[in-house]
Amino acid sequence: MNGDIAIVGMAGRFPGAADVWQYWSNLAAGRITISSLTRSELLAAGVPADRLDDPAYVPARGMLAAPELFDAAFFGITPREAETTDPQHRLLMQTAWAALESAGLATDAPFGRVGVFAGAGFNYYALHHVFARPGLVDAQGLLSVVLGNEKDHLAAKIAYRLGLGGPAITVQTACSTSLVAVHLAAQSLRAGDSDVALAGGACVAVPQRSGYLYETKGIMSPDGTCRPFDATAEGTVPGNGVALVVLKRAEDARRDGDTVYAVIKGSAVNNDGSLKVGYTAPGVAGQVDVLTRAYAAAGVDPATVGYLEAHGTATEVGDAIELSALTEVFTWGTRPCSLGSVKANVGHLDAAAGVAGLIKAALALHFRQIPPLAGLKQARPELLDGSTPFTVDAVARPWEADGTPRRAGVSAFGLGGTNVHMVLEEGDGPVVPDPAAGPGERTELVVLSGRTPEAVRAAADQLGEHLRQHPDLPLADVARTLQSYRRHFPHRLAVAARDLAGTATRLGRAPARAAARRPSVVLLFPGQGAEFPGMSRGLYDRYPSFRADLDRGARLLTPVLGLDPREVLVDDDPHDVAHRTDVTQPVLALHELALGRLLLSWRIRPAALVGHSVGEFAAAALAGELAGDDMLRLVAIRGRLMQDAPEGGMLAVLASPPVLTPHLAGLADLDVAARNAPDLTVVAGPVAQLDALRERLTEAGVHWRALPARRAFHSRMMADAARRFGVEADRVDQRPRTVAVINTVDGALLGKGLSRPAGYWATQLRSPVGYHDALLTALGLPDPVLVEVGPGSALTGAARQTPQGRSVPAYALQPRATARPDAGDVLAGIGALWTAGVGVDWPALRGDTGGRRVALPGYPFAHTRHWLDAAPPVPDVPPPVPDIAPSVPDVPASPAGGTDAPASPAGGEGGLVGELVALWTALLGVPEIGPDTNFFAVGGDSLLLIRMISQVRRRYGVRVPIDTLTADATPRVLAGLVTA
Repeated sequence: MNGDIAIVGMAGRFPGAADVWQYWSNLAAGRITISSLTRSELLAAGVPADRLDDPAYVPARGMLAAPELFDAAFFGITPREAETTDPQHRLLMQTAWAALESAGLATDAPFGRVGVFAGAGFNYYALHHVFARPGLVDAQGLLSVVLGNEKDHLAAKIAYRLGLGGPAITVQTACSTSLVAVHLAAQSLRAGDSDVALAGGACVAVPQRSGYLYETKGIMSPDGTCRPFDATAEGTVPGNGVALVVLKRAEDARRDGDTVYAVIKGSAVNNDGSLKVGYTAPGVAGQVDVLTRAYAAAGVDPATVGYLEAHGTATEVGDAIELSALTEVFTWGTRPCSLGSVKANVGHLDAAAGVAGLIKAALALHFRQIPPLAGLKQARPELLDGSTPFTVDAVARPWEADGTPRRAGVSAFGLGGTNVHMVLEEGDGPVVPDPAAGPGERTELVVLSGRTPEAVRAAADQLGEHLRQHPDLPLADVARTLQSYRRHFPHRLAVAARDLAGTATRLGRAPARAAARRPSVVLLFPGQGAEFPGMSRGLYDRYPSFRADLDRGARLLTPVLGLDPREVLVDDDPHDVAHRTDVTQPVLALHELALGRLLLSWRIRPAALVGHSVGEFAAAALAGELAGDDMLRLVAIRGRLMQDAPEGGMLAVLASPPVLTPHLAGLADLDVAARNAPDLTVVAGPVAQLDALRERLTEAGVHWRALPARRAFHSRMMADAARRFGVEADRVDQRPRTVAVINTVDGALLGKGLSRPAGYWATQLRSPVGYHDALLTALGLPDPVLVEVGPGSALTGAARQTPQGRSVPAYALQPRATARPDAGDVLAGIGALWTAGVGVDWPALRGDTGGRRVALPGYPFAHTRHWLDAAPPVPDVPPPVPDIAPSVPDVPASPAGGTDAPASPAGGEGGLVGELVALWTALLGVPEIGPDTNFFAVGGDSLLLIRMISQVRRRYGVRVPIDTLTADATPRVLAGLVTA
């Protein structure tokens, strides 16, 4: 372990920026996003008019968009808990998820040993919105409110809600909080306490729409601008922000193929102690010490640093001291070191300031660009006279390499003297698209999911827009990122496309569906009549394992058939034999077996297999009943025997057997050959009698369709073929099956571990195909999902004609009778299976194609308002304590200081249930509570349960056994315990 720490992910919200990419765009453009507030905005926000009239009032602040919005349900938090929680805690929690997602860590796998190191600013929300409502605090319980507002629980709550198993440590060092958090996170990684670490901070001072009073020679700016290292600088401007970075040991990041935005080479932290003029003043000696030790720890010569993200508060004393300390430590390199401070763009983000600067420096290294110092008017004299090795840039410029790695430094100095400096080195630069590569040559599968239908729809919309805005993204990398590096939620959609434009278009109209938790996958193998020339081509070209299976089967069948099956399966059938029975059956079985094995290699695990006619042989081979080679030899014999049978024909009749039977009167040589759906029956027999049947059906208005078969399959005309085939089949070793099969002779489910009885295959050839019976058996499995494994969609189409199958997910992998050059239909089918809840091994699906993760929009959190409006000023005489649950209040104090007698349950148990529903609604803030709603299912926890039981005891004078209620915590059960 060399001590290098990689920054592999980041997320944040900043003034004027909803994410880090918009943030970087603003920084690179030198855009200032501090808001100037109007008088009407300030009055509407509750700022007194007399304060606005004060000449010292400055109406400026760096503001976050909509800090009151939070997706509480995503984290399993009740609405009541959310609205009483510090918005700094809430937004940092969402940012933690987004950061882990950006690092490719928010997958279906547990997070593992992820540390959390974070801090927050002063909790104005608790002061003005929560604790100003004593009735609310009493109802929720002081401990519950404290857990959502006290800084002690900031990091631990994130670890709890996200399931992170590393250290969870709240860090508080004022303005240097978030960079000290990164320093401690890096130490945790080096010590082995964490394998991944989240580090950063938040500042959400409320009300946001408020300015400040300027004080001469104070920290704040008199004009609402912040101009660090400017000759005209007079102070800073407050701002709100929240940001986190994701860190890994550098060697782990390289092993895992992470995007490394920058490498932390070393860092140091200290305190000024008493070597300064006052507690809040900066100290030169402390800053010199922390800088010196940081570069010593990094093993880096400060002269090789090309950009320094300074603390840069833009106060006269602060800038002068910081520049003096830097000049003492830095020496001249090959070119001046550019000096910057993000406070010029967004203001001073307090506890989030350090990580905001770190992200800026890391992205400067990543994009190989020196960002400008925003709003620069005139640099300080010492930056112009050559007395320091520093310069400032008014516009962005490329960061040219000079023979050494690009390096940057980041400083943060806390009010009170805790200083930290971090040394960064370049990691991965942005991938430059290859103009010669052109559009993608293969269909790719893009998958999206969300906890709710609205979330997955929002995810599709934002991804579509992102793809339109970034037309150079490799589609294969987009697919790889979404398949393997995002968590898959219950509501899903998938699209298969060949380019970004097509993907964006399809995302806009793709339907979403809810995935089953444990679907039963049933593979359906079609029979003769579904085949078409070139049906294997796309799969053969794209998937090596499919190609190997097809090649092996072709070597076996070529001497038997007198032609290479690949001429039919991969080429365009130059001899026009694709529909000849003796060729069709073995090549179709080979194709279906290879495709079935391909699905198994992608970890698609079937609960059962169903084969229609010859398709049952492919199912038997896939289930392990027949060796693949034995199966192909048998099917070749079967096809030849059936081809040699007397000529006949087959007729598909759109009628059920009872409706059809009267029309068969007198046509004694006709047999029912298959029943595929309730109103789809196939008849087979001599041509002359089929002609007579057609005339009868036409006269009766019964629809029919002649099938292209020239033999009467599954009829008495196959009796000799069946007898001879039975002799051959009984010579083949029949093995216990490893997957359940539903046979099409009688529709029975054949369980694992058994083999077919002797004579089965002869019976199967002669008997009618009972596909409808087999289908009904399949539809009786838990949450069935039907997959047609082979050409055509006849089997899934028949399922949709069955009442029990109309709402069942059913997908054909090759629904079109044309050769697909890149197996796009199969990929689309796999995407549909995934939306239904079927698990897929994504790396196996992609094969050895390489690729990388790319930055894509994160999870679209629900924009739900969870906010308590600020309480009005408290009058001299306190008003009555408000009751958040008027129908079930806590027992109020009596005038004499005692308590009222416990209430009796209103209206017996029925009325009591209603009262308890109202109590739970008030306590949890969840409107959809009913008599049988489980307390824990809607976000309640043990602490709230105890609180609720306490209120029940005080109101009704009974003690409720906690263990009994916990086993089935519903209002109805609780009512029974109260009245017991």
